[in-house]
Amino acid sequence: MLGKIDISVFWSVLDYDAIEWLPVKTAILIYNPNCGINLMYQFFLDACAALRLRFYPKTHYRYNPLIFVTVLLALGLLNMANMSQILGRQTGITIFVIVLTVVRWGVLSMAMEIILGYYNKQPGHWYGYVLATEVLILPTLATLYWPQVLAAPGSLWLLWTLVVQIFGFVRISQQNIFKVFLGYIIYFLITCLAGGILLLLFSAMGWVDINSMSDAFQQMLKAQSAGTGMR
Repeated sequence: MLGKIDISVFWSVLDYDAIEWLPVKTAILIYNPNCGINLMYQFFLDACAALRLRFYPKTHYRYNPLIFVTVLLALGLLNMANMSQILGRQTGITIFVIVLTVVRWGVLSMAMEIILGYYNKQPGHWYGYVLATEVLILPTLATLYWPQVLAAPGSLWLLWTLVVQIFGFVRISQQNIFKVFLGYIIYFLITCLAGGILLLLFSAMGWVDINSMSDAFQQMLKAQSAGTGMR
């Protein structure tokens, strides 16, 4: 008669990173909560290390697809909350902002890969590192609840996260800061173009009303003018 099998032994010897088929990896991640917790915990350790200006090679920032989806969704919802006064509260706007968040993340990663990789080709990709530094803006959610108190600290926090990201690009790629700035310029131009195309696409499909967005933006400007006493 077989004895009781200790399933914890199976999880301890399982080489999760060696599994290449995504459905199997996803199933394991869902079935074994400890695996998901450990992966997310390591992700936030990497983010906190970056906050202290401690960086690793690009190959270190490898994460499970579920982490990418979860973090990008959280960042998209945060961006939507910050931009709701400008863009309005249409249903399609939420999807638009989430898609734009994913596009921004991908474009920044690819722009740095092209520019920095051209001068110093290194193994790995920038997708994980960019995600680990982008997640640092999540604490600014508190500024939406206490804007009067946290507006200035929130702005300083955003500035510091940008400095962290730039410094990490310089340190990891071993390139000068001007090449990093060139990557940001390309990222900005492509993101503006992609955002405009996305907006037109969403408008053509009837998911977003550009006129309503314009009205919401005008109302926000009027409210700000009334608050400052300007006419």
